Amino acid sequence: MQDKEVKASGFNKLVVYGIIGLLLVVFPAVSYIYLKDGFKWRVQAQSELQDYGKIRAAYVVWQDGSKEDLLKGKVCVVHQFEEQPDLTASNQHIIDLCEELHKQYGFKPGSDQNDFRLALIAEGQTPAFKNFVDSKESAEMATWVWTGGMGSWTTILKNGFDYYCSKNKISPYEDYFAVTDTAGIIRRFYNAQDPAEVDRMVQQIALLLPNK
Repeated sequence: MQDKEVKASGFNKLVVYGIIGLLLVVFPAVSYIYLKDGFKWRVQAQSELQDYGKIRAAYVVWQDGSKEDLLKGKVCVVHQFEEQPDLTASNQHIIDLCEELHKQYGFKPGSDQNDFRLALIAEGQTPAFKNFVDSKESAEMATWVWTGGMGSWTTILKNGFDYYCSKNKISPYEDYFAVTDTAGIIRRFYNAQDPAEVDRMVQQIALLLPNK
């Protein structure tokens, strides 16, 4: 009987010591590894965000005559479509991606978080393209810059993209997103047709959004 009690007591002590060991050694070590890896990831992600030029304003004139820049103070995902865009497979893919971005980061009724904006630029459109855009929830939330003079936007984005490709030794690709911070500075470009690039963009948008 005493032997059983001694064994039980010894077993209980081992359990207690094991738990203490987990709390004092194992868990802190694992937490440190995760924190260290997380810190390294954040530093790397932040280092990829550079300055590739500043976007122009996108003004709306209200009924009282006042003018507001809809992109001011927003983290923006910018994409410029070709002239008179049609509903091609690549354009449909980009619009679908923008819809997902809106669902994740866009303004939601009742929320005080309104720091994200889609800035989609186009000159004209086909009926199929327009119908597809209008069917999306993000249609009213995106800042569609319908313009007959895309020269300034083209210059800003093209110059920034060329610099980005040159600086990072990247071969240019046709469809890209630009992400800007709340000051309107283009911080990085992403291949819109590459899932890994889009995932990276989603991560870095989160880094740029103000903490609230």
